[in-house]
Order: sequence, then structure tokens, then C-alpha cells
Amino acid sequence: MHNEFVRVLNSLSDLNILRILNLIWRAKKISRIEIASILKMDKSTVTKIISRLEQKNLVQETAFGESLPQGGRKRIFLEINGSFACVGGIHINTEQMIVCLADLRGTILFESVQKIDEDEYAKNGFSGILQDGIKLLQKNAERMRISIAGIGLGVPGIVDIENKKIIQSIPLLIEKPFDIAQAASEILDVPFFLENDARCCCYAERIGNKLKPSKNFMYVFIEHRRLHPIKNSPKNISVGFGFASKEKIFHGANSCMGEFRSIFWSETSSSQFSLATQNIQNLESEEARKIFVELGKNVAFLANTLSLELVFVGGIEKHLSENLVDIIHKESERLWPYEWNKAKSIESANITTHAVSYGAMMMVLDKIFSVPDFPARENLAYYEDDSELLFRQKSEFLRDI
Repeated sequence: MHNEFVRVLNSLSDLNILRILNLIWRAKKISRIEIASILKMDKSTVTKIISRLEQKNLVQETAFGESLPQGGRKRIFLEINGSFACVGGIHINTEQMIVCLADLRGTILFESVQKIDEDEYAKNGFSGILQDGIKLLQKNAERMRISIAGIGLGVPGIVDIENKKIIQSIPLLIEKPFDIAQAASEILDVPFFLENDARCCCYAERIGNKLKPSKNFMYVFIEHRRLHPIKNSPKNISVGFGFASKEKIFHGANSCMGEFRSIFWSETSSSQFSLATQNIQNLESEEARKIFVELGKNVAFLANTLSLELVFVGGIEKHLSENLVDIIHKESERLWPYEWNKAKSIESANITTHAVSYGAMMMVLDKIFSVPDFPARENLAYYEDDSELLFRQKSEFLRDI
């Protein structure tokens, strides 16, 4: 079934087809007339392309809307055929692996949380855990009789997304570059993508919640977990940041943007914060409260300095993230010197459960349905179709498939 999905995608080499497909995916439900208006395309061209997409079974009619003010037939809405294929997401941290599947519309089809056994991690390493997750996704996709179009992985640490390598992950005890692509390719024949866990959360908010492309925002990803996947490892609060602006998720120099250590940290610190306590078992404790106050000051400084429109807080229970939101608000207002533009939009993340694995799936969907920017001529791939010269940027997705 995967080969059929690849064949269909590769046949869609017209940039206008990609623009229409992207718009239908983002809008969730839209009419042919609206497509022509938004993309400023001739109605007959839109109709021809939609017919082609329907023949490929990628797009389907879903409902009737109201007639236009000037009268005429009721509008027929279109949507992506979610059951055409699915995408997978995997999140691996020091305590557990979360795997999930979603259809092409982003509807969750399957979720599973697997505890990471310290002895198994010591024996089989990260690649063993990853391959177990991939096999679990494959098994359940086969059970549902739906093909997997691609899988995304989110992990803590510094990652090389182009070469699909974990450069270093202190939590996962990965000290030198680890080739994820090689580990996955041993059992996987579909595109595979890698991203930092906090940046996966950015995908979850930007795409999963249809955030307006004009918004620039920061995601504060917090986990309460053991420091390493080994026996008797202390448990503490771990934090990473993700940054996005318009339709771009930032990686920074050497893909290190978002790695965090408090500005109050010192050599005597036992974690990312100034607090000497290494083991925090309860997020309601006084030690945890002090860490949240310190984190709030760090985030407020960044939100003010970068003039961010939005700050999302996620990864922990809702009432705890809301408490941290209040701290950031107060610190942001206290540190801002002007009356103008004093209020910042700081809120709990919309997706609080399994945000990393969900964001990893949204990353894959974004790569499938994205429209390439107009590239330099040397980066064009040319195709001959219906006697017209068509082009498509050599995206990572097409290189993989």
C-alpha cells in the first residue's frame, strides 16, 4: 500500500496541484469557489485539478454549504481523504515511549504509552527502543489496513534534522552522533523524520491547532521525569524551548536553539536551575515552586526581549501550567519598561497530552502537504506532464520516497 501512496504523490508534480492540496488540508473543509478565490486561480483550472485529486482518492466531497448571496447551487465542500494513508509519531524520553498514528486529516487512530525498562535500555540501547516503537506502529497500521506515509520522532537533545542524527542527548546518554536513519531503515521503508521534542510541540500548536501563520511564538516544554534511563536515577524538572515565526520553526546555529539552562545556574547546581536539590518527586513541593518561579523569570526575559506575540506552556498538568503562566505574566509586566505593548499573550498549551508525539505526526503531515518556496534554478526538479514543463522543489520528503 505504501508504494501506491508514493506513486500518487509523485504524480502530483504541478505546483498548482500542490497549492490546492495544501489549502484543502489546512482549511479542513472548503469549496471549489473558495479555493479559486483564495489562490486567485481560474475556476475551470480548479475544477480540473480537483477532479484529478478525486480520481487519485486524495480528496473527497464532504458536505453541502449555503448558496452564495447571488444565488445558484449550494456549495459542495471538499476535504482530504483521511483514510488514504496515516502518519506515525514517536516520543522517547528517559521514562517512556509514546507512539501514535493519525490519518491524513490529523485524527488520532491509535495511541500507546510504553514504559522504558532500564535493563532493556542498557542491553539494546536507544535503537532497540526506537525499533520497538516502529514495529508497534506498523503492527497497528496493518491491523487497521491503512498504509503509513511517514513517521516522525521527537527526542530531547541536539539533533541534525537533515542528516537524521542525534548529535548529543544528555538525558538519553547519547554522547556522540547517533544515526537515526540507519537504525530506522533496518525495519522501515517509509520516510522518517527527526526533531527536537520542544520543536515538535511547536508543530502541534502551529498545525494541530491551526495557529495563524503570522503569529510568532515560543513553546515552553516541561517534563517531570528521571534524569537518565538508568536504575536509581533521580527525578527532576526538565525544560526545553521551541521558537516559531510565521510558517518557520527555528533551529538556530547547529540546530541548538531552545536548549536551556537558567541564567541563575552555577557550578553548584544539580539541574538546569540554581536549586541544589537534584531529586524532586512532587511538583506541588516547595522546591518545585521555586524552580517554576525561576523558570518564569527566564521565560519573561525572553518573551520581552524577543517581543513574542504568544508563549505556550505545556508538558505538565493543566493546573501547574496555568500557575506558571501567572508567574510569567507577572514577571513579564514587572520587567517591561513601557506602558505600550505591556500585555503579552501567555497561555497553557492547547494540546497537553502527548504533545511531542502528536507534534511529530504534524511535522510529517506538514512535509507531505507543504508547498515549496520558489527555489533557485539549480534546486529545481523538472517533470514532463501533459506537454507542460512542471517543477517541484527537491524536498526532503521526495528525496526519501
